[in-house]
Amino acid sequence: MSRDIINAIQAPYRHSWSLLTQFIDVCPDKIWKETRGGWPVWQQIAHALAVLNFFTLGENDAPASAPCDMATLMLKVQGPCVIDKDAMREYAETVRIGVDAWLDGLSDKGLTRIHTVLSKKIGRDVAYGAAVAMLASHTCYHIGSCDAALRDNGLPGVF
Repeated sequence: MSRDIINAIQAPYRHSWSLLTQFIDVCPDKIWKETRGGWPVWQQIAHALAVLNFFTLGENDAPASAPCDMATLMLKVQGPCVIDKDAMREYAETVRIGVDAWLDGLSDKGLTRIHTVLSKKIGRDVAYGAAVAMLASHTCYHIGSCDAALRDNGLPGVF
């Protein structure tokens, strides 16, 4: 079972994961609680993590245990409370383990197959290769928004 392509296309996800965890570590509490683009910074990070979990769920998998409700995670409502960084790191580790296991189960040959669970959830066909790419693209979108909060406050961003 060849994994050369998997190893190559997961590299952007690995990079985005590194940026996300760096952001959690360096973001001051004041900024963590600020609203950017209509959503609190902490909630965008929680959302990015929830979506990583969402993209990699199998047909019978339940979402990872999260420190808030699904409506908050999916940006349907503004979170009623702030998830602190320690709880976010725990949630992140749970999600990372699940995503890593999902990636470990992929092979190059299966990249063009349709990820039926994700396709059903988002309403269009998504190949496994596209799902791997989406791990990075969606995560980087939210990190970019949050990173701007750091830079707007005179701090270096993680990008």
